[in-house]
Amino acid sequence: MGKKAKLYFIILINLLAWGYVGYKVYGALQGDEDIAFSGGTAPIKKIDDVVAEDKLSLNLNYPDPFLKGGNFSNARNGGARPSGVPSKPAAVKAPQIAAPKATPSVAAVPALTIKYLGLLSNKDKGTQTAMLTVNDRSVFAKQNDVIEGYTIIDIGKDAIRIKKGKEVLTISK
Repeated sequence: MGKKAKLYFIILINLLAWGYVGYKVYGALQGDEDIAFSGGTAPIKKIDDVVAEDKLSLNLNYPDPFLKGGNFSNARNGGARPSGVPSKPAAVKAPQIAAPKATPSVAAVPALTIKYLGLLSNKDKGTQTAMLTVNDRSVFAKQNDVIEGYTIIDIGKDAIRIKKGKEVLTISK
C-alpha cells in the first residue's frame, strides 16, 4: 500500500468514527417519544381532614447529658415552654431527717499510682530514661524531671527514687 492509500484509509476510518459519534449525539438530543398512558383512573381513597390531636407531654426536667450536672431549661428562648409542660415541677415533700453532726472536712488528695516498668540507657550520651506508668498513663522520665509533683532523684536498674518535699520514696520493679 502506498502512502496515499494509507492516508485515504485513515481518513475513511476517521469519518466513520466521527459519523457514529455524531449519530449517537443527535439521537440523544432528539429524545424518545412520550409514552402513552391509558385514560383509566385508579381508585382513590379519601383521607379524613380531621386529625386527632396528640396528647403528649414532655418531661424536660432531666439532667442534660452535655451540661455536667445542669438541667434542661428553656430560658434562652425567653422562658417559653412547650405546651403540656408545667412551668414548675410539682413539689414533693421529703420526710424530715435529723441533721447529722458536723464533722471536720479534710481536703481529698487524689491517689497517685506510680509503677516502674524499666530502664532505657543511651550508652553514647550516657543518659538513662525510666519507663513509668502514672495513674495508668505511660510516662518516660529522666533524672530531675518532675511528674505529678514528684522529682526523679535517681534511676537504677531495679528501682527509682523520687522526692516530694522532704519525703523520699523508692519504687521497685
